[in-house]
Amino acid sequence: MPIIINNIEISDDDVHTEMQHHPAGGVDEARHRAARALVIRKLLLLEAVETSLLKTSENCTPQEEEEAIDALLQEHVTAPIADDTYCSRYYEQNKERFVDKKTNKVLPFEMVRQYIHDYLQTRSLQTGINQYIKILAGKAKIVGFELDGVDSPLVQ
Repeated sequence: MPIIINNIEISDDDVHTEMQHHPAGGVDEARHRAARALVIRKLLLLEAVETSLLKTSENCTPQEEEEAIDALLQEHVTAPIADDTYCSRYYEQNKERFVDKKTNKVLPFEMVRQYIHDYLQTRSLQTGINQYIKILAGKAKIVGFELDGVDSPLVQ
């Protein structure tokens, strides 16, 4: 059954082609992941057209699509910066995650600071992207697919 987003179809063939990029425990799960990725991409491309970052969502090169999506996300998604205070607080609350497996001792904050910073930044950006996609999905008319908890594949 095709998926329709604002009167634009994502065909079963499109989903089946996309499935190769979404390994899963079974065919149904792979199909669902592929469909979700295509729905999210289409929502972002339609918004890129709506905001004049793209002339049309059809017949674009993959590079043009990626550039438009990147520009859209940079314009509409902000993530707070994980400063040293926040990173330190996270470290103090999660020390069990920073244990050296050889010595069984907690690694010092200085050794894990960059890891914590990168993790928190990525998590914050992912949350922002997910919220933005939920907003776009709420504005769109989607038939044939229910966009669950999002977890966009754009940032992992």
